[in-house]
Order: sequence, then structure tokens, then C-alpha cells
Amino acid sequence: MDKLSQNYLDLVDDLQKQLAGLMEAIASQSEPAPAIAKDWGIIHNQIQKNFQAKIVNTTLGLTSELTPQNLSLQVEIDKQLKMLGMDLTLLQTSRSQETWQKRHHQASDRLALLKRYCQMHFEA
Repeated sequence: MDKLSQNYLDLVDDLQKQLAGLMEAIASQSEPAPAIAKDWGIIHNQIQKNFQAKIVNTTLGLTSELTPQNLSLQVEIDKQLKMLGMDLTLLQTSRSQETWQKRHHQASDRLALLKRYCQMHFEA
């Protein structure tokens, strides 16, 4: 494995750990808590910025050195991170238990999908 590939996988592993931390925080809160959901949004924004700065921008000029699968996964991760941001925004505004549960489940499912996308980098 060349240096770029190992560095790239290290960055993906860091992303996966950050997502796991957010996933754990969200899983532990089953009752409506807009203030806590706002904190999750802040954490999400930092994860998204790190993804853009460390993974996307680092590999931008090196697309010929990454596999098509890695590039495809980057696009999917980017899309799902943006959608997670929307999920967390909607979660912040949820007031009823039913709406909170629905939005909470959506965010949790999206995080599980993001985790799978990260893991797929290591299976290639």
C-alpha cells in the first residue's frame, strides 16, 4: 500500500471515530432535548468541515491515485453528511415525543449508513 492510500485510510478512520462519537451521543438521548440536539449540530458541522478539509481537499488533486470506489464513497459520504445536518436541524425543532423519535431514528440510521460507507474504504 502506498503512502497516499495509508494516509487516506487513516483520515477515513478518524472520520469514522468522530461519527461513532456522535452516534453514541445521539443514541443515549431518547427524550426530546433541543439544546442537546443543537450541540450535536455543532459537532456535526465540525465533522463535516474536517471531512472537507482533510479528505476531500487533500485528495482533490490526487483523484488519479484514488480508486473509483473511494471517490464514489467520498461523494456518498459528503451527501449523507449534508443530509445528516438537515436531520439534526429538524431534530432541534422537534417538540413532541413522536416527532423527536422519528427524527432521532432518521439521524441514527443516517449515521449507521455513514459508518458503513467508511468501513467500505477498508474492504476495497
